[in-house]
Amino acid sequence: MADVILAVLGRRETAHAVLDAAQCLAALIGRASIIVLAIDAPPPGNPLAAEALMAEVGDVEASRKRDRERVASLRTTYDAWASGARQAGITVQWNEAEGAESVIVEERGRRSDFVVIARPSEEDDAAARHAFQAALFHTERPVLVVPDVKSARFGRGVAIAWRDDSRSAKAVIPALRILGGTEQVHLLAGVPEGAAAPAVPAVLQDHGISASLHVLPIGKQPFGKTLLEKSHELGADLLVMGAYAHRPLREMIFGGVTRYVLDHADMPVLMRY
Repeated sequence: MADVILAVLGRRETAHAVLDAAQCLAALIGRASIIVLAIDAPPPGNPLAAEALMAEVGDVEASRKRDRERVASLRTTYDAWASGARQAGITVQWNEAEGAESVIVEERGRRSDFVVIARPSEEDDAAARHAFQAALFHTERPVLVVPDVKSARFGRGVAIAWRDDSRSAKAVIPALRILGGTEQVHLLAGVPEGAAAPAVPAVLQDHGISASLHVLPIGKQPFGKTLLEKSHELGADLLVMGAYAHRPLREMIFGGVTRYVLDHADMPVLMRY
């Protein structure tokens, strides 16, 4: 049975990167199909919200036209990419949906094995940010977060941000599907001054994965920056890590390391909450 990868397309500028990352992930897994999803968000149903939108963009219909043009552009990008993916032996299909982005991403993501999505950007609107949060926090699936620039193939060298807790373990377990063919696996463990270094986790040993342990000091520098710098130093092209969040009454707020990596990562990051 093949795994299902859901590739969520949002902005036109990130479409190529998301599609290429999904194809690379499928190749690493070995048996996977890719469902490419583009969402056409309707105008707000609340009259007050619609009025506010009209004041902002001038006309709801003009906004709808732009969104339809965006989806049509994404379809053109998909069609050009899909032929190459199929020649590589990967099953791909196009899906369009209309509705609230966060609801659709959560529903479709829960039916998939992996979700691939562009990392958050200042150019994203509120709906796109909520869709990203739905992918990461509500699908209960590993999420491959793709930088907004087209990147080279990944998976030759993998860095794993490790701490001995459930979040790290939940991120590592789905990553096992791609680690078998990896040339190098580096385990990056943050350790406060005076604390003992952790051992290589048993889950890697049980699956025959050889990993080099690197102890990173936790100091004044943001630890997310330390992780990214060490990953680059080691030649890693993929970072695997757990996603951490705080829970206010109404929304999820990213933890500090998670937030830093999402803001600054220039390589794909496989996260799981």
